[in-house]
Amino acid sequence: MIDTHAHWFSAKVLSEKEFMMASSESWREGEINADVLEMNSWRPFYLLLRNRLKKLLGNNFLEVRNKMIRDDPLNYELFLFKDAKIDAFVIDEGFGEKDVIPIKYKLLFRIETLIDSLLSIPFDKALEIFEETLRKKVKEENYAGFKSIIAYRTGLKVECSKEKAEKDFLDQSKEWYGRRAKGFRDYLFCKTMDIAKDLGVPFQVHTGVGDRDIKLELTRPSYLTELVRKYEGKIVFVHAGFPYHRETAWMSYIFPSVYIDLSQVFPFATTGGIDVLREIMQISPLNKIMYGSDVFGIPEVAWLSAKLFSEGLQVVLDEMEKWEIVENKELVKDMILTKNAEKIYFS
Repeated sequence: MIDTHAHWFSAKVLSEKEFMMASSESWREGEINADVLEMNSWRPFYLLLRNRLKKLLGNNFLEVRNKMIRDDPLNYELFLFKDAKIDAFVIDEGFGEKDVIPIKYKLLFRIETLIDSLLSIPFDKALEIFEETLRKKVKEENYAGFKSIIAYRTGLKVECSKEKAEKDFLDQSKEWYGRRAKGFRDYLFCKTMDIAKDLGVPFQVHTGVGDRDIKLELTRPSYLTELVRKYEGKIVFVHAGFPYHRETAWMSYIFPSVYIDLSQVFPFATTGGIDVLREIMQISPLNKIMYGSDVFGIPEVAWLSAKLFSEGLQVVLDEMEKWEIVENKELVKDMILTKNAEKIYFS
């Protein structure tokens, strides 16, 4: 299977506390005056991760894990990936520290890593550098496409106006990430859609839930309706827009440009993942659904996510066979686990 939404990760020797917090998307110790340790120790995801690792490695799973990593960290990762049947990753390189990945992968260029540096040069030059950089990433550096986290910045209520872009380019108001410059960020989002279409590569967009910095009230996929209505490229709504995944499913049903991955829902929603997958597969064309994990930090996130998704997919396909929707379950399983992603990212 292909994990279409990953970040840099690595296998490192960790204490129990370090291991628990390595998969947390909430505040770290010292970042906020609250007991984040107890909260994270009771996360359903973490409880499930511990129990599944005990089945794989034994009750002393952390000790066994750390010994395997001391012996050969990449071999430990390969052990996990083989067990979960993960063949390749698509990595958003904009988060985490780059490390060796022992299996095949493709990179996505996160546009926000470039945008802030453009705010200190003339507007027209900024647009020129932006387009040149994106085209170079694909044509010369073999990137598979682009990624935006504008949902973490100014939200998905995007307006494609060059006039507003030029006006907001001069706005000095700031938020935690730097200059707000909403109109400018919006316009470059729209430019990315155009460039991706022209180059024939996908554009991943963060929708729905995220970590502690997310502006959840501005992440609904439906805010992008006008932009994707007649768009002729390929735009992937990552995380399926959860908890707005029903919007995403319907948008993929009516708009040819909209594709879906279920990263973060698997594994962090635990038993809820299968409910989300079921609701998406009730509506979305099956050739537009892809698997992803949103792995970061430690490889065990990718391992558990892949295991849960495969199990959930089998349950939903069995139901669809019963309802006489699907005849060839193996064909559909192969599409969702591998073939759809191959066509989008590896062709």
